[in-house]
Amino acid sequence: MEKFFFIIIAILILLLMITIHEFGHYLAGKALGFKIDEFSIGFGPKLFSKKKKNGEVFSIRLLPLGGFCAFAGETEEENVLAPEKMKNKDVFELNSDGDDQVESDATQNNQKAEQKRTWLNFNEQAPWKRIIVLMAGGVFNLISAVIFSFIFIVSVGSGTPNVITVYDSVEPQQECALIEGDKIVSVDGKKVDFSHTLAEALAGKNEGDIIEVVVMRGDENVTVTTTIRKYKTGEEIGEETVFPVGMGVGLVYDKATLGDAFKYCVPYTAELSWLILGTFGDLFTGDVPISEVAGPIGTVNQIANLGMENWAYILLLLPLIAANLGLFNLFPIPALDGAKVIFAIVEWIRGKPINQKVEGMIHFVGLIVLFGLVIILDIVNLVSGIF
Repeated sequence: MEKFFFIIIAILILLLMITIHEFGHYLAGKALGFKIDEFSIGFGPKLFSKKKKNGEVFSIRLLPLGGFCAFAGETEEENVLAPEKMKNKDVFELNSDGDDQVESDATQNNQKAEQKRTWLNFNEQAPWKRIIVLMAGGVFNLISAVIFSFIFIVSVGSGTPNVITVYDSVEPQQECALIEGDKIVSVDGKKVDFSHTLAEALAGKNEGDIIEVVVMRGDENVTVTTTIRKYKTGEEIGEETVFPVGMGVGLVYDKATLGDAFKYCVPYTAELSWLILGTFGDLFTGDVPISEVAGPIGTVNQIANLGMENWAYILLLLPLIAANLGLFNLFPIPALDGAKVIFAIVEWIRGKPINQKVEGMIHFVGLIVLFGLVIILDIVNLVSGIF
């Protein structure tokens, strides 16, 4: 029952992230005068729908792991998300002799409506306007990541590296000047705080290096000098391992002030974004196997598992997921906003539009491939026993 509760929470989190993304498109589109057909939470068959006086439709659909903001005259991939949105095509009927084709009433109505319309289709808008609208979704996700980072820092606090274990030295005469409970403030003058990690402070250090460590011990700062050297761990007799200053370190979260949250929320989001970009890079180089990437179902499962372990992990995941969604959608991958931005830039430079049928087909195929990929990822995760 507890797992089911956190699964619902996880689904709502993903819906929130997608809604924020699409709301970015919506606000930018409204501000720049785009005609919006529908704003949908979820995709697939409609569960609820309400039409505004200006013709915009707000809807909630069956499949909760998605959503869209459909602009009038946008490319064909919306037909996958909402099949009933396919515009009435030219319908031809054979006459009794079977020789001629006659346009249907639906076709004539469409032509009349086309002649009377006073607004521009999405692809008829100026390229710079489309670029702003397309990028607005990812930008809104990144802005929300900063807000979620602020909430996380205020609610949970900032993680301070504390010495939780002091290992026995291989050479008994060498004693570690650090003691359990020390909070590490700096290493060789390099600050260690919410946005500056201990790993960064120790980067480039080698065995035998003497380092100066400032720690908070009780209510005062104490400066100690220690050496990076080999230590024995536990009962692993004869096995030597190099540990940074011979200590085991764990993050201890201290309550942060509002000032700390304002100070660190942007750098923390930037750090998360850089980590995400690095992970995507590792995927392309093969350093991270594709099997370690989760689809929507796998993501929901992971969020639920972490939430069951500690509620604070939910707050930690919010900025991570928001930044992930924002950056991913800005990648130049067909069907994603980034690829559409590239097409708009090319059109802007060359001074004339790209064949809309060709571009639409590229995005349509890209969307199908992405859907197929996330399904495969979830199947791989299922088979590998992650669930």
